[in-house]
Order: sequence, then structure tokens, then C-alpha cells
Amino acid sequence: MNIKISTIVIFLFFLTFSVSAQGPLGIDGEESTSVGIFIKDIRPGTPEGERVLADHNSQMALTPASVMKVVTTATALETMGADRRLETRVELRGRRAGATWEGNLRVIASGDPTLESENFKENGGFCREILSGLRKAGISRITGRIEVVQSLSDAGPILQWECEDIAWPYGAGLWGLNWRDNTFTLSPATGKTTPHVPDLKIDIRKSASGNDLVRGVASNTLVIYAQNPQNRKWVTKSTMPDPSAVFEVELETALREGGVTLGGKDVKDAGTETLEVCVHRSPRSGEIFKSLMVRSDNLFAEGMLRAAWPGTTRKKAIEAEKALWQERGINARYTIINDGSGLTRANRLSPRFLADILEWMAKSPRSKEFASYFPRAGKDGTMKGFLAKSELEGRLALKTGSVSSVQCYAGYLLDGETGEPTHVVVIMVNGFFCPRAQVRKGAEQLLLRLFTDSETEDK
Repeated sequence: MNIKISTIVIFLFFLTFSVSAQGPLGIDGEESTSVGIFIKDIRPGTPEGERVLADHNSQMALTPASVMKVVTTATALETMGADRRLETRVELRGRRAGATWEGNLRVIASGDPTLESENFKENGGFCREILSGLRKAGISRITGRIEVVQSLSDAGPILQWECEDIAWPYGAGLWGLNWRDNTFTLSPATGKTTPHVPDLKIDIRKSASGNDLVRGVASNTLVIYAQNPQNRKWVTKSTMPDPSAVFEVELETALREGGVTLGGKDVKDAGTETLEVCVHRSPRSGEIFKSLMVRSDNLFAEGMLRAAWPGTTRKKAIEAEKALWQERGINARYTIINDGSGLTRANRLSPRFLADILEWMAKSPRSKEFASYFPRAGKDGTMKGFLAKSELEGRLALKTGSVSSVQCYAGYLLDGETGEPTHVVVIMVNGFFCPRAQVRKGAEQLLLRLFTDSETEDK
């Protein structure tokens, strides 16, 4: 591959920027679109004057969408490393009377977003772990109830999220106890949910313009707009208003079927003795980072932001995140961060801020680890179709971000032999008027012009 880094090429590239009526991406309406780009060669030995390959509105604060996860993952990796495991402890509180425990079964949640997740099936079986622990302890009857202890402040969907997002799986909020990705499947025609969601109210309304789901931040009423409400083949997914309530029903069923009975009433004065039943450990934080980056998982991103500073509020965690990068010489003053996932449209980051974090991580001892979390062009997740079958397939490791009229990319060009980051790449587009495919094509062509001798054929 011919990596073009000469002064002449860079000069011609900037000249193209200046004379093009459309701008660096060549998309329709670009003159009225907010476009920010920063691409830099970070290889040791590159002359200072040849490092910046593209700088277009790089200080402009733009909506990042899911490239916010780059900041979250870098922050969490720096704060807790790649080997942290979140623990959910289960204990009996009260006193023992033979095979009977007089008191409650307490589940002490840690905010682990992976409990019984579809994305970590090999780490499932939490209810079986609890049942096994009770059997080993010789307990077959508990006089009290299941008590879920959740210490996570401001839990649930984030107030800055759009109400239209909260009912859909990508809008699942983070709770102290999270269960099955905090989602359930629903057949609107029958009203059946899997798993069972206690106290859920379903309001089905006929629609002439398509199917939609709406649920308020603190509401247990799910409004379903459907063109054909009686269509029994239509099954959709939505979010749990209270994941702990779903978990309690499932655990109680598992215990009953396993021969352990529950009294069901709160018992607080039986005694102060405790007996550990089990400790469930999440996958390694590095595995969670990889999953959230490749699949762009909002729940996992929120979980990792809060895990970086357990026991504090979301606001305090974000303040600590900004301070972390300020301490590393990266100006976070002109940023707006409301969440860890980027679902909030009110977030604002500049291409330069993202690039500075990417460069700092590329020069850190965790460089290769961090780069391994990004989806690869033409290979993984949201990047699977991007530059597929081109010279850059597999060599661009980029996180994508997209919401309405927003398309962003942030990550690295990797060395073809070592896999080490050689360039930081940030492209952010807000408020475009053309089809999204055109923005994507413009980003592909830009990267091909910079890094290869070819451009993709028109599709």
C-alpha cells in the first residue's frame, strides 16, 4: 500500500478543500452542513510539518452520537484497566434455624450491565448460581423475601435522552441491577411478554403511518402504535420499566422449581447474622469494552462510565472524566457530556478533542489493547460495509456514530504488519441534507484519497 504523506500531497489536499464548491466530503448541501475533520500522522519520526493531513473545522463542537463511546471506553480503560470484574453479591440476612433461614435473601447489585445478557451467554446462569449456593448451605426454606439492594444514584433512562428512544432496546437505561439487557420481547396481538414484566401496562393504538413504541422515563405504560394490531406474527422488543422486578419473579420461580420456598414477606427483625450464598462476577472489563464498541451498546457504555467511579452520581462521574483528560493535557473545557453512550443529542465534542484522546491512548502502554476494541472497516459491527473490499479493509479501526442528521467516525489507521495505530482519524458531520449513504461515501473517498492511490467505484 502507498501511504501518501508527502508535503506536496498534503498541499494539494488542502488546495482541494479550498477550491471545491462542495467541501472536503463532496456531499450535496455541504456548504450548509457542519463538517469537522482532523486526521494526523502519529508515527515517530514523521516531520512536524507533515503530521496533520487534514484539519477542517477541527475545533468546532459537534454532536458526536456514538463516537462518545470512544471517550467513555478510553476513560474506563485508563481508570480501571481491562481486567476489572463487577461483582453482584448474594447473602442471607437474619438467622438460621436448621434448613430454614429466618430473614431475607439479599441481592447486592453493583450496576453490572451484563447480568444474563444475550451478548455474554457463557457468563449467564445467575439464578442457578443462587440456587446452587443455597443448596450447598443446606437451606430449603426462607421465611422472608428477595431483597434487591441497589445503590446506583439517578438510575434508569437519562433525562436528556429523547422520549422516543426510551421504549426501544437501544434506549434501555442503566439500573443498579440490570437483567437480560433490560429488554423483553412482546407480541402486541396477544400482550404476551418474554420474560414476564410485572405491572406493565400496554396501550395499543391503531396507526396509519407505521409501527412505533413510546414509554415515558418513569412510566410503566408502553404505548404501541401499530398498522395492524392483530398481526400475530409481529414480535417486537422493548425496555423494562424496572429490571429488578423482572429478576425477582424469575429468581422466585427458579427457587421454587429447585425446591427452595420463600415466605414472600419482608423480615427485618429476625437477626443480624449473614451467610454468603454466592458472588457473581461479570466478564472482564476489556471484554465489555470490545462488545460495547463493536455493537455500539448504549447500556454497556453507561455501565462502564459509572463503573469507573462507583458510588457517585452520573454528573460527578462526567466531571471526573473531564478532569482525567485535563490532567493529561487535553482541553475538555469546551465539551458538553451528558452520558457515556452518546444517545443524548445535546452532547458536544470537537474533532480535535477526540483526536487528542486517540493520540494520547495510541502513545500509552495500552495502545494495542485500546485499538483492538474498535470495529474494523469491512469486517466488524457498524463498520462491516465501510470500505469493504478496498485497500483499507481491516486497516481502519473506527467507531461510528449516527442519529438523525448526524454521521461520525473516530479511530485509527493501523499498520498493516504490526497492527499499531499510525494515524488518528476523526470525521464528524452534523445537519446534512443529503442521503446518509452519500455522507458515508464521501468519508470513504476522503480516506482513500489520503491513504491509497485509488477511490471506490460509484455505487
